[in-house]
Amino acid sequence: MPDFQIPERVQRRVLRQRRATLAALAVLGLALVAALVVILPSGPSVARDSLVIAQVRQGRFLVRVQAPGVLRPRGERFVTASVPGVVARVLVRPGDVVTRSSVLVRLVNPHLRSALIAAQSDLADAKATRASLAATLDNTRLTLAAERATARAAAEAAALRAQAERGLAAEHVVAQLDYRKTILEAATAREQVALTQQRIAAFARNQAAQLAAQQARLAAFQAALAEAQANVASLAVGAGEAGVVQSVAAQPGQTLALGGAVAKIASLADLKAALDVAPSEAGEVASGQSASIRLNDQGESRITGIVTRVSPAVEHGSVRVDVKLPTHLPPGTRPDLAVLGDIDVTTIANTLSVARPVDARPDSAAIVYRLVDGGHKAIPVRVRFGTTSANAIQVLAGLHAGDRIIVSDTGSFVGKPMIRIR
Repeated sequence: MPDFQIPERVQRRVLRQRRATLAALAVLGLALVAALVVILPSGPSVARDSLVIAQVRQGRFLVRVQAPGVLRPRGERFVTASVPGVVARVLVRPGDVVTRSSVLVRLVNPHLRSALIAAQSDLADAKATRASLAATLDNTRLTLAAERATARAAAEAAALRAQAERGLAAEHVVAQLDYRKTILEAATAREQVALTQQRIAAFARNQAAQLAAQQARLAAFQAALAEAQANVASLAVGAGEAGVVQSVAAQPGQTLALGGAVAKIASLADLKAALDVAPSEAGEVASGQSASIRLNDQGESRITGIVTRVSPAVEHGSVRVDVKLPTHLPPGTRPDLAVLGDIDVTTIANTLSVARPVDARPDSAAIVYRLVDGGHKAIPVRVRFGTTSANAIQVLAGLHAGDRIIVSDTGSFVGKPMIRIR
Protein backbone atom coordinates (compact mmCIF):
# COMPACT_ATOMS: atom_id res chain seq x y z
CA MET A 1 0.00 0.00 0.00
CA PRO A 2 1.56 3.36 -0.99
CA ASP A 3 2.47 5.91 1.75
CA PHE A 4 0.09 8.88 2.14
CA GLN A 5 1.88 12.19 2.86
CA ILE A 6 -0.15 15.08 4.48
CA PRO A 7 0.84 18.36 3.05
CA GLU A 8 2.64 20.80 5.40
CA ARG A 9 0.06 23.48 4.66
CA VAL A 10 -2.74 21.26 5.93
CA GLN A 11 -0.85 20.36 9.08
CA ARG A 12 -0.36 24.02 9.97
CA ARG A 13 -4.10 24.69 9.48
CA VAL A 14 -5.07 21.79 11.79
CA LEU A 15 -2.65 23.00 14.46
CA ARG A 16 -4.16 26.50 14.36
CA GLN A 17 -7.67 25.06 14.75
CA ARG A 18 -6.63 23.04 17.82
CA ARG A 19 -5.06 26.09 19.48
CA ALA A 20 -8.18 28.13 18.87
CA THR A 21 -10.33 25.41 20.36
CA LEU A 22 -8.15 25.20 23.51
CA ALA A 23 -8.22 28.98 23.91
CA ALA A 24 -12.00 29.02 23.63
CA LEU A 25 -12.27 26.29 26.26
CA ALA A 26 -9.96 28.24 28.61
CA VAL A 27 -12.04 31.40 28.23
CA LEU A 28 -15.22 29.42 28.85
CA GLY A 29 -13.71 27.88 32.07
CA LEU A 30 -12.69 31.29 33.40
CA ALA A 31 -16.16 32.63 32.69
CA LEU A 32 -17.74 29.68 34.50
CA VAL A 33 -15.50 30.19 37.58
CA ALA A 34 -16.32 33.91 37.61
CA ALA A 35 -20.03 33.10 37.43
CA LEU A 36 -19.76 30.69 40.34
CA VAL A 37 -17.89 33.28 42.39
CA VAL A 38 -20.66 35.79 41.73
CA ILE A 39 -23.50 33.37 42.35
CA LEU A 40 -22.22 31.52 45.41
CA PRO A 41 -21.56 33.45 48.68
CA SER A 42 -18.03 33.67 49.98
CA GLY A 43 -16.92 32.25 53.34
CA PRO A 44 -16.70 28.83 54.97
CA SER A 45 -19.51 26.34 55.20
CA VAL A 46 -20.58 25.09 58.67
CA ALA A 47 -22.93 22.28 59.65
CA ARG A 48 -25.99 23.56 61.54
CA ASP A 49 -25.92 20.82 64.17
CA SER A 50 -22.39 21.88 65.10
CA LEU A 51 -23.64 25.34 66.14
CA VAL A 52 -25.57 26.60 69.16
CA ILE A 53 -28.08 29.23 68.06
CA ALA A 54 -30.07 31.51 70.39
CA GLN A 55 -32.84 34.04 69.81
CA VAL A 56 -32.87 37.58 71.19
CA ARG A 57 -35.82 38.14 73.52
CA GLN A 58 -37.55 41.27 74.80
CA GLY A 59 -38.97 41.37 78.32
CA ARG A 60 -38.19 40.75 81.97
CA PHE A 61 -34.52 39.87 82.60
CA LEU A 62 -33.62 38.13 85.83
CA VAL A 63 -30.01 38.82 86.75
CA ARG A 64 -28.50 35.74 88.33
CA VAL A 65 -25.06 34.86 89.60
CA GLN A 66 -24.20 31.23 89.02
CA ALA A 67 -21.53 29.46 91.03
CA PRO A 68 -20.48 25.90 91.82
CA GLY A 69 -20.22 24.65 95.37
CA VAL A 70 -20.80 21.79 97.77
CA LEU A 71 -23.23 21.00 100.55
CA ARG A 72 -21.70 21.50 103.99
CA PRO A 73 -23.10 20.69 107.44
CA ARG A 74 -23.86 23.73 109.55
CA GLY A 75 -22.49 21.74 112.48
CA GLU A 76 -20.15 18.79 112.82
CA ARG A 77 -19.70 16.39 115.73
CA PHE A 78 -16.26 15.12 116.65
CA VAL A 79 -16.60 11.67 118.23
CA THR A 80 -13.94 10.89 120.84
CA ALA A 81 -13.16 7.92 123.07
CA SER A 82 -14.74 8.27 126.53
CA VAL A 83 -12.51 5.45 127.86
CA PRO A 84 -8.99 4.36 126.95
CA GLY A 85 -8.52 1.20 124.94
CA VAL A 86 -7.03 -0.51 121.92
CA VAL A 87 -8.98 -0.31 118.64
CA ALA A 88 -10.18 -3.83 117.84
CA ARG A 89 -12.46 -3.07 114.87
CA VAL A 90 -13.38 -0.05 112.75
CA LEU A 91 -16.94 -0.53 111.52
CA VAL A 92 -17.48 2.54 109.31
CA ARG A 93 -15.81 4.39 106.47
CA PRO A 94 -16.08 8.00 105.27
CA GLY A 95 -19.36 8.51 103.45
CA ASP A 96 -21.34 5.93 105.47
CA VAL A 97 -24.73 7.06 106.75
CA VAL A 98 -25.10 6.36 110.48
CA THR A 99 -27.85 6.66 113.08
CA ARG A 100 -27.57 7.87 116.64
CA SER A 101 -27.01 4.32 117.93
CA SER A 102 -24.60 3.17 115.20
CA VAL A 103 -21.31 1.75 116.49
CA LEU A 104 -18.27 3.29 114.83
CA VAL A 105 -15.39 1.56 116.57
CA ARG A 106 -14.99 -1.28 119.08
CA LEU A 107 -12.25 -1.02 121.74
CA VAL A 108 -10.81 -3.60 124.11
CA ASN A 109 -9.61 -2.89 127.68
CA PRO A 110 -9.27 -5.87 130.10
CA HIS A 111 -8.89 -3.55 133.11
CA LEU A 112 -12.37 -2.14 132.58
CA ARG A 113 -13.94 -5.60 132.50
CA SER A 114 -12.07 -6.56 135.68
CA ALA A 115 -13.32 -3.38 137.32
CA LEU A 116 -16.87 -4.32 136.31
CA ILE A 117 -16.58 -7.75 137.95
CA ALA A 118 -15.15 -6.17 141.12
CA ALA A 119 -17.96 -3.62 141.25
CA GLN A 120 -20.59 -6.36 140.88
CA SER A 121 -18.98 -8.31 143.75
CA ASP A 122 -18.78 -5.25 146.00
CA LEU A 123 -22.42 -4.44 145.39
CA ALA A 124 -23.51 -7.99 146.20
CA ASP A 125 -21.49 -7.91 149.44
CA ALA A 126 -23.00 -4.57 150.41
CA LYS A 127 -26.51 -5.90 149.80
CA ALA A 128 -25.81 -8.97 152.00
CA THR A 129 -24.36 -6.81 154.80
CA ARG A 130 -27.36 -4.51 154.75
CA ALA A 131 -29.77 -7.45 154.86
CA SER A 132 -27.88 -8.99 157.83
CA LEU A 133 -27.84 -5.70 159.70
CA ALA A 134 -31.53 -5.15 159.07
CA ALA A 135 -32.31 -8.61 160.47
CA THR A 136 -30.19 -8.00 163.59
CA LEU A 137 -31.78 -4.64 164.21
CA ASP A 138 -35.27 -6.07 163.78
CA ASN A 139 -34.45 -8.81 166.33
CA THR A 140 -33.21 -6.23 168.84
CA ARG A 141 -36.32 -4.12 168.27
CA LEU A 142 -38.56 -7.12 168.98
CA THR A 143 -36.59 -7.93 172.16
CA LEU A 144 -37.08 -4.41 173.43
CA ALA A 145 -40.77 -4.59 172.59
CA ALA A 146 -41.02 -7.80 174.65
CA GLU A 147 -39.26 -6.16 177.59
CA ARG A 148 -41.67 -3.27 177.41
CA ALA A 149 -44.62 -5.63 177.49
CA THR A 150 -43.18 -7.45 180.52
CA ALA A 151 -42.54 -4.17 182.30
CA ARG A 152 -46.08 -2.99 181.63
CA ALA A 153 -47.48 -6.25 182.99
CA ALA A 154 -45.35 -5.99 186.12
CA ALA A 155 -46.39 -2.37 186.64
CA GLU A 156 -50.08 -3.18 186.30
CA ALA A 157 -49.74 -6.11 188.76
CA ALA A 158 -47.93 -3.89 191.27
CA ALA A 159 -50.58 -1.20 190.92
CA LEU A 160 -53.39 -3.71 191.56
CA ARG A 161 -51.60 -5.15 194.61
CA ALA A 162 -51.04 -1.67 196.06
CA GLN A 163 -54.70 -0.80 195.55
CA ALA A 164 -55.78 -3.99 197.31
CA GLU A 165 -53.40 -3.52 200.24
CA ARG A 166 -54.44 0.07 200.81
CA GLY A 167 -57.77 -0.91 202.49
CA LEU A 168 -56.20 -3.76 204.39
CA ALA A 169 -53.49 -1.48 205.70
CA ALA A 170 -56.16 0.91 206.99
CA GLU A 171 -57.74 -1.97 208.93
CA HIS A 172 -54.29 -3.05 210.11
CA VAL A 173 -54.71 -6.35 208.34
CA VAL A 174 -51.52 -5.66 206.36
CA ALA A 175 -48.55 -4.12 208.00
CA GLN A 176 -47.74 -0.58 206.95
CA LEU A 177 -44.22 -1.67 206.01
CA ASP A 178 -45.51 -4.24 203.54
CA TYR A 179 -47.93 -1.74 202.05
CA ARG A 180 -45.21 0.85 201.53
CA LYS A 181 -43.04 -1.82 199.96
CA THR A 182 -45.85 -2.66 197.53
CA ILE A 183 -46.27 1.03 196.63
CA LEU A 184 -42.51 1.28 195.98
CA GLU A 185 -42.59 -1.79 193.76
CA ALA A 186 -45.47 -0.30 191.75
CA ALA A 187 -43.53 2.96 191.24
CA THR A 188 -40.42 1.05 190.20
CA ALA A 189 -42.45 -0.96 187.70
CA ARG A 190 -43.84 2.25 186.16
CA GLU A 191 -40.34 3.71 185.86
CA GLN A 192 -39.19 0.48 184.23
CA VAL A 193 -41.94 0.87 181.61
CA ALA A 194 -40.87 4.47 180.93
CA LEU A 195 -37.19 3.52 180.63
CA THR A 196 -38.04 0.68 178.26
CA GLN A 197 -40.07 3.07 176.14
CA GLN A 198 -37.11 5.47 176.00
CA ARG A 199 -34.79 2.64 175.02
CA ILE A 200 -37.16 1.66 172.20
CA ALA A 201 -37.28 5.27 170.93
CA ALA A 202 -33.48 5.59 171.07
CA PHE A 203 -33.07 2.26 169.31
CA ALA A 204 -35.45 3.32 166.58
CA ARG A 205 -33.27 6.38 165.90
CA ASN A 206 -30.14 4.26 165.99
CA GLN A 207 -31.71 1.70 163.67
CA ALA A 208 -32.65 4.39 161.15
CA ALA A 209 -29.12 5.83 161.26
CA GLN A 210 -27.47 2.45 160.74
CA LEU A 211 -29.82 1.55 157.89
CA ALA A 212 -29.21 4.97 156.28
CA ALA A 213 -25.46 4.44 156.47
CA GLN A 214 -25.80 1.03 154.90
CA GLN A 215 -28.09 2.46 152.21
CA ALA A 216 -25.52 5.17 151.42
CA ARG A 217 -22.80 2.52 151.18
CA LEU A 218 -25.07 0.45 148.94
CA ALA A 219 -25.79 3.48 146.72
CA ALA A 220 -22.05 4.12 146.39
CA PHE A 221 -21.48 0.56 145.23
CA GLN A 222 -24.43 0.86 142.83
CA ALA A 223 -22.93 4.04 141.37
CA ALA A 224 -19.56 2.34 141.05
CA LEU A 225 -21.22 -0.56 139.24
CA ALA A 226 -23.12 1.80 136.92
CA GLU A 227 -19.86 3.60 136.11
CA ALA A 228 -18.09 0.30 135.44
CA GLN A 229 -20.96 -0.82 133.20
CA ALA A 230 -20.91 2.50 131.34
CA ASN A 231 -17.16 2.23 130.85
CA VAL A 232 -17.49 -1.25 129.38
CA ALA A 233 -20.40 -0.09 127.19
CA SER A 234 -18.23 2.83 126.03
CA LEU A 235 -15.81 0.35 124.48
CA ALA A 236 -18.37 0.30 121.65
CA VAL A 237 -17.97 3.91 120.48
CA GLY A 238 -21.29 5.16 119.09
CA ALA A 239 -22.05 7.95 116.65
CA GLY A 240 -24.31 9.79 119.08
CA GLU A 241 -26.00 11.63 116.20
CA ALA A 242 -27.52 10.70 112.86
CA GLY A 243 -25.50 11.85 109.89
CA VAL A 244 -22.73 11.00 107.46
CA VAL A 245 -19.23 9.95 108.46
CA GLN A 246 -16.86 12.64 107.24
CA SER A 247 -13.61 11.11 108.40
CA VAL A 248 -12.32 8.25 110.58
CA ALA A 249 -9.24 8.90 112.69
CA ALA A 250 -9.03 5.57 114.54
CA GLN A 251 -7.17 2.64 113.01
CA PRO A 252 -7.17 -1.06 114.04
CA GLY A 253 -4.50 -1.76 116.63
CA GLN A 254 -4.21 1.88 117.65
CA THR A 255 -4.17 2.69 121.37
CA LEU A 256 -6.61 5.47 122.17
CA ALA A 257 -6.25 7.57 125.29
CA LEU A 258 -9.20 9.16 127.04
CA GLY A 259 -10.59 11.75 124.62
CA GLY A 260 -8.74 10.31 121.61
CA ALA A 261 -10.20 11.23 118.20
CA VAL A 262 -12.37 8.53 116.62
CA ALA A 263 -14.39 10.09 113.77
CA LYS A 264 -16.17 13.19 112.51
CA ILE A 265 -19.94 13.06 111.87
CA ALA A 266 -21.83 15.60 109.77
CA SER A 267 -25.51 16.03 110.50
CA LEU A 268 -28.00 15.39 107.69
CA ALA A 269 -30.65 17.53 109.31
CA ASP A 270 -28.93 20.91 108.98
CA LEU A 271 -27.04 21.49 105.71
CA LYS A 272 -25.98 24.63 103.89
CA ALA A 273 -24.71 25.25 100.37
CA ALA A 274 -21.21 26.70 100.25
CA LEU A 275 -20.85 28.41 96.84
CA ASP A 276 -17.61 29.70 95.31
CA VAL A 277 -18.56 32.92 93.51
CA ALA A 278 -16.20 34.66 91.10
CA PRO A 279 -14.81 37.88 92.62
CA SER A 280 -16.08 39.91 89.62
CA GLU A 281 -19.68 38.85 90.46
CA ALA A 282 -19.49 38.69 94.25
CA GLY A 283 -20.09 42.43 94.61
CA GLU A 284 -23.71 41.97 93.51
CA VAL A 285 -24.44 39.22 96.06
CA ALA A 286 -25.86 40.16 99.48
CA SER A 287 -27.42 38.43 102.46
CA GLY A 288 -31.15 37.84 102.16
CA GLN A 289 -31.16 37.19 98.41
CA SER A 290 -32.98 34.12 97.10
CA ALA A 291 -30.98 31.25 95.68
CA SER A 292 -31.80 28.06 93.81
CA ILE A 293 -29.52 25.09 94.42
CA ARG A 294 -29.34 22.37 91.77
CA LEU A 295 -28.29 18.92 92.96
CA ASN A 296 -27.36 17.73 89.44
CA ASP A 297 -26.53 19.20 86.06
CA GLN A 298 -29.99 18.41 84.67
CA GLY A 299 -31.65 20.50 87.36
CA GLU A 300 -34.09 17.73 88.25
CA SER A 301 -33.74 18.43 91.98
CA ARG A 302 -33.76 22.06 93.08
CA ILE A 303 -33.69 23.46 96.59
CA THR A 304 -34.69 27.04 97.35
CA GLY A 305 -32.57 28.79 99.95
CA ILE A 306 -31.53 32.18 101.30
CA VAL A 307 -28.07 33.76 101.22
CA THR A 308 -26.93 34.12 104.84
CA ARG A 309 -23.26 35.04 104.53
CA VAL A 310 -20.89 36.55 101.98
CA SER A 311 -17.21 36.22 102.82
CA PRO A 312 -15.43 39.61 102.91
CA ALA A 313 -12.23 38.15 101.45
CA VAL A 314 -11.19 36.26 98.33
CA GLU A 315 -9.88 32.79 99.10
CA HIS A 316 -8.37 30.49 96.47
CA GLY A 317 -9.63 32.74 93.68
CA SER A 318 -13.29 32.90 94.77
CA VAL A 319 -15.61 34.40 97.39
CA ARG A 320 -17.40 31.97 99.68
CA VAL A 321 -21.19 32.48 99.86
CA ASP A 322 -23.29 30.44 102.32
CA VAL A 323 -26.91 29.60 101.46
CA LYS A 324 -29.27 28.39 104.17
CA LEU A 325 -31.39 25.41 103.10
CA PRO A 326 -34.73 24.14 104.44
CA THR A 327 -34.88 21.35 107.02
CA HIS A 328 -36.54 18.79 104.75
CA LEU A 329 -34.27 17.97 101.80
CA PRO A 330 -34.71 15.61 98.82
CA PRO A 331 -33.51 12.01 99.10
CA GLY A 332 -29.83 11.59 98.35
CA THR A 333 -28.88 14.95 99.81
CA ARG A 334 -25.68 14.59 101.81
CA PRO A 335 -22.62 16.59 102.86
CA ASP A 336 -19.87 17.16 100.25
CA LEU A 337 -22.36 16.71 97.41
CA ALA A 338 -21.38 18.94 94.46
CA VAL A 339 -24.10 21.47 93.57
CA LEU A 340 -24.65 24.43 91.28
CA GLY A 341 -26.24 27.54 92.73
CA ASP A 342 -28.17 30.36 91.02
CA ILE A 343 -28.43 33.51 93.15
CA ASP A 344 -31.18 35.98 92.15
CA VAL A 345 -29.49 39.38 92.31
CA THR A 346 -31.99 41.75 90.66
CA THR A 347 -34.61 42.03 87.89
CA ILE A 348 -34.61 44.39 84.90
CA ALA A 349 -38.23 45.04 83.92
CA ASN A 350 -37.98 45.37 80.11
CA THR A 351 -34.83 44.82 78.08
CA LEU A 352 -33.28 42.71 75.33
CA SER A 353 -31.42 39.57 76.35
CA VAL A 354 -29.95 36.48 74.76
CA ALA A 355 -28.17 33.32 75.80
CA ARG A 356 -24.64 34.24 76.69
CA PRO A 357 -22.24 33.80 73.72
CA VAL A 358 -18.83 32.26 74.28
CA ASP A 359 -16.32 34.89 75.45
CA ALA A 360 -19.04 37.54 75.91
CA ARG A 361 -18.24 39.87 78.80
CA PRO A 362 -20.56 42.20 80.73
CA ASP A 363 -20.50 45.90 79.84
CA SER A 364 -18.43 45.36 76.71
CA ALA A 365 -18.72 45.14 72.92
CA ALA A 366 -18.15 42.03 70.82
CA ILE A 367 -18.59 40.68 67.29
CA VAL A 368 -21.26 37.99 66.95
CA TYR A 369 -22.66 36.24 63.89
CA ARG A 370 -26.33 37.02 63.17
CA LEU A 371 -28.37 34.63 61.01
CA VAL A 372 -29.78 36.01 57.75
CA ASP A 373 -31.37 34.62 54.58
CA GLY A 374 -33.76 32.40 56.50
CA GLY A 375 -30.99 31.02 58.68
CA HIS A 376 -28.84 29.74 55.79
CA LYS A 377 -26.17 32.40 56.22
CA ALA A 378 -24.63 34.38 59.07
CA ILE A 379 -22.90 37.74 59.00
CA PRO A 380 -20.83 39.44 61.70
CA VAL A 381 -22.40 42.32 63.63
CA ARG A 382 -21.03 44.43 66.45
CA VAL A 383 -23.09 44.13 69.65
CA ARG A 384 -22.84 46.03 72.92
CA PHE A 385 -23.65 43.92 75.98
CA GLY A 386 -24.77 45.02 79.44
CA THR A 387 -25.41 43.09 82.63
CA THR A 388 -24.72 39.39 82.59
CA SER A 389 -26.75 36.65 84.24
CA ALA A 390 -26.09 32.96 84.87
CA ASN A 391 -26.52 31.81 81.25
CA ALA A 392 -27.77 34.98 79.60
CA ILE A 393 -26.61 38.52 78.95
CA GLN A 394 -28.34 41.85 78.39
CA VAL A 395 -28.20 43.34 74.86
CA LEU A 396 -27.86 47.13 74.76
CA ALA A 397 -27.29 47.72 71.03
CA GLY A 398 -26.66 45.91 67.76
CA LEU A 399 -29.53 43.39 67.84
CA HIS A 400 -33.32 43.41 67.87
CA ALA A 401 -35.96 41.15 69.38
CA GLY A 402 -36.32 38.00 67.30
CA ASP A 403 -32.78 38.08 65.88
CA ARG A 404 -30.93 34.80 66.01
CA ILE A 405 -27.20 34.63 66.68
CA ILE A 406 -24.55 31.95 67.02
CA VAL A 407 -23.60 31.66 70.70
CA SER A 408 -21.18 28.73 70.36
CA ASP A 409 -17.49 29.21 69.61
CA THR A 410 -16.95 31.12 66.34
CA GLY A 411 -13.17 31.28 66.58
CA SER A 412 -12.68 29.12 63.48
CA PHE A 413 -14.28 31.70 61.16
CA VAL A 414 -13.48 35.01 62.89
CA GLY A 415 -12.98 37.75 60.31
CA LYS A 416 -15.05 36.06 57.60
CA PRO A 417 -17.63 38.42 56.08
CA MET A 418 -20.15 35.62 55.74
CA ILE A 419 -20.55 31.95 56.56
CA ARG A 420 -22.87 29.43 55.00
CA ILE A 421 -24.91 27.15 57.26
CA ARG A 422 -25.69 23.72 55.90
